[in-house]
Amino acid sequence: MTLRPFETRCIAGRLGFAIVLAVAVTSHPARAQAEASCAASPEAAARGYNYILGTQAIGGPYQHTKGNRLIEQAENVRGMGSNLLKISLAQGAAPNYGLQEAARKARSTLEYLQASPAIQQALDKDFTYYQAWVHSFTGANWRDGVNMTEARQYYDEMYALTAWLLERYSGTGKVFMLGNWEGDWLLLGRQNRELDPSPTAVDGMIAWMKIRQLAVDNARAAVPHKDVGVYHYIEANLVKKAVEGRPSIAHSVLREVNPDLVSYSAYEAIKASPKPDLESIRQPLTQTLAYLEGQLAPKPGLLFARRVFIGEYGYHADKSKPLTVKQQYMKSRFVMQVAIELDLPFALIWQMYNNEYAEDGTSKEMSLIDESGRKRALYHLHQQYFQTMQGFVAQSCRDTGAPPSREAFEKKALQVLNGLGFEKMQALGEAPAG
Repeated sequence: MTLRPFETRCIAGRLGFAIVLAVAVTSHPARAQAEASCAASPEAAARGYNYILGTQAIGGPYQHTKGNRLIEQAENVRGMGSNLLKISLAQGAAPNYGLQEAARKARSTLEYLQASPAIQQALDKDFTYYQAWVHSFTGANWRDGVNMTEARQYYDEMYALTAWLLERYSGTGKVFMLGNWEGDWLLLGRQNRELDPSPTAVDGMIAWMKIRQLAVDNARAAVPHKDVGVYHYIEANLVKKAVEGRPSIAHSVLREVNPDLVSYSAYEAIKASPKPDLESIRQPLTQTLAYLEGQLAPKPGLLFARRVFIGEYGYHADKSKPLTVKQQYMKSRFVMQVAIELDLPFALIWQMYNNEYAEDGTSKEMSLIDESGRKRALYHLHQQYFQTMQGFVAQSCRDTGAPPSREAFEKKALQVLNGLGFEKMQALGEAPAG
């Protein structure tokens, strides 16, 4: 693949360098094909509609078939009714999918993808929306600053991946969002919220993210494509620190980069709720998401009305204590309701398969399908929601020739969620696995 002309030069300033490309950066966002195909094929339009809610297929330590772990989870996500697949293209997640050998040999994310038929098969499935953690296979290390060689490596890696996606999926209506795992932990280099990252790490993160955004921008501008979109997002997870003015993704990085989208790994906000109460979840989420959005400068031509979404949320439970399972269900449903009320692009529960365990090996039940293969109440909550809302969208197409308005969608979605009580979904989950 031949890249567009690339020039680097050192300049004075906080970063010490900039990257300049000889190409005009314009936006060519993909558009979901729901409206265009609504009258012609209501069912196809419903399959491509954005239902906001979804889950993750990052991986867990178990599987229930003899096939590839990624494909198994992707098929479970699609079988649930979701048209969004969130995976990891990061080197560290390769064992989750049985792709260690491909990851070991790869020198870029695209090399890893192309050496992994399972990843390509997952991307080829009939999902409309994709989110992926994308870090780097280059060996460059932004944490100690980014020199010009590393800048070129980061840029080439992200540009090549974006260009490949635009070329391969042109005309499909697919939307890809490339981002990172919880950025504040990356910035700190450890999971200790009491610490502050070093100024060098902050500068390195800003440089890395600017390069990634520029590579996506320029690939979108340079690569011929239609009806496909690739966007860059940054994920934050310690926003309370930002509000206090402390170095963090939200305080230090977002304004400098102005990414296409921002993901919020929302545990610090949603776990402020001591009981399953809608308002105690709505209030911190609303405030935090508004703060994140306030760090972004306007950027025309993007796909979604709002640019901040919930990339990860969830609660622990213990199946030996039934009340915790019910509270997990109710709190999760409240997060889903708030996401719809706020017209967020997405809200993704963690996750299809559990990867959280206590020291004694007890599962913390952060799954839609558990270790025994049982589809839990949260799985059935999502499945029933998708089934009903897809029928609603299809019927709107048949009746009016157009998808439902945002207001009509919100009203129906909230009505559906409110009607999906825990006891009914739990009864479905207690049916024999099969």
